[in-house]
Amino acid sequence: MTELIQMRMKALAAILVLILMMPTAAAHGADTFSFIMRNESIQPDTAQVIQNDTMIFINTADYDRRVAIDSDGDGTEEMDCVAGPSNSSSTEDECHLWLEPANWSEGSYEVRVYSNGSLWQSIDLTIVLDNHTETLPPEGFVFGPDPGEPEEDDMSSMLLSAAVLMAGAAAIVWVIRNVKEDEEE
Repeated sequence: MTELIQMRMKALAAILVLILMMPTAAAHGADTFSFIMRNESIQPDTAQVIQNDTMIFINTADYDRRVAIDSDGDGTEEMDCVAGPSNSSSTEDECHLWLEPANWSEGSYEVRVYSNGSLWQSIDLTIVLDNHTETLPPEGFVFGPDPGEPEEDDMSSMLLSAAVLMAGAAAIVWVIRNVKEDEEE
């Protein structure tokens, strides 16, 4: 029984070492940002969102509201949707906009909300790039032989390969001997 426990402990230690040696990456999923269009105000009236997020405009008034955004500043509203009167049993009182990275660039935008055909409120919107930063090696670090330099002599390469193989073989022999000793006890 103790042999089994010892083998499990060794396997667990090996798994932990592998996990600690794995590279890490920072990322996030797409988020949803909601705006509530009340009778007298919009909450929030400013927002900072990230490309790939989805914005939802929820109308709580008893009449339609039109949400419009001019994404490229040419005077034509590329995003235009109508949020119907408030109704808790359906989603017709909502407008959805996905900030697809290919269509939306970093910058400031004005979201205009129209009520009864006239401008009712506006939202100051800032879109931030969806950048994923990676931890990179220091400047000048090379992962392998530099292609611009002459190759090392074959002898040093062969010696390095032999050293790696011998270290691996020694580790295997050590594990086998320890397991056999544990079985004999």
